[in-house]
Amino acid sequence: MGLEHVKQVFEKYGRDDPMYAVLTDHSRRGGRWDPDEFFARGRQEIDAVMRYLEANAILPPLSRALDFGCGVGRLSQALADRFGQVTGVDISSTMIAAAQSHNQHRDRVEYLMNDVPSLAIFPERSFDLVYSNITLQHIPPAPELAYVAEFVRVLRDDGVALFQMRIGKRVAPGSLAAWWYRMRRERLRRVWQRLRGRIPYEMHYVSRAAVEETVAAAGGRIVNVTDMSRYGNGVSLRFAVRRA
Repeated sequence: MGLEHVKQVFEKYGRDDPMYAVLTDHSRRGGRWDPDEFFARGRQEIDAVMRYLEANAILPPLSRALDFGCGVGRLSQALADRFGQVTGVDISSTMIAAAQSHNQHRDRVEYLMNDVPSLAIFPERSFDLVYSNITLQHIPPAPELAYVAEFVRVLRDDGVALFQMRIGKRVAPGSLAAWWYRMRRERLRRVWQRLRGRIPYEMHYVSRAAVEETVAAAGGRIVNVTDMSRYGNGVSLRFAVRRA
């Protein structure tokens, strides 16, 4: 499972209905998101993130931030209210084009397309903050974990990576469970989403142990974990990571 389907889906929706693809409120489908409200949601989210970082004494320097899975730039624009320089990356060229059209911060915000399972476009220790929300969960497990390792690599020594992931059971590669996971997560979900008239994006899960092992192997340490699940059942976790 690579990134081809992820790119295909978000190229289409970046062209046809980008704000709905980022915040999938079915009442806003068909270009019915008000841009002011859409970007205000981003400011509210980043305000809450900054309060969280301060409350946990892990607020990094406010020099350079990375918005991973930037979409239309909802969070990149909000981060630019706090950080001197912001870079948004996305797998979709159409999303990047939409983000550039909404950039209110000129050259303090740049948007780059990245459609490979690495962040090799950035040197080591590039960012004070790496932030990602409701993005990694759409990426298959192998590249998803590869990105987590890259978050650690591009962090500065006093930086923080803050990212949300869907958490499930560990699945051994090549096993029957792995085959069934792929069938459900890749093929059946796409069909079900299309039948419901919804975006056929995938929803992927990795084990918490796999995240912990990936962070440690990359030279990082998890300093805080927050349950972001709607029902508090640990299905969606946000990890705060620093260099070891």
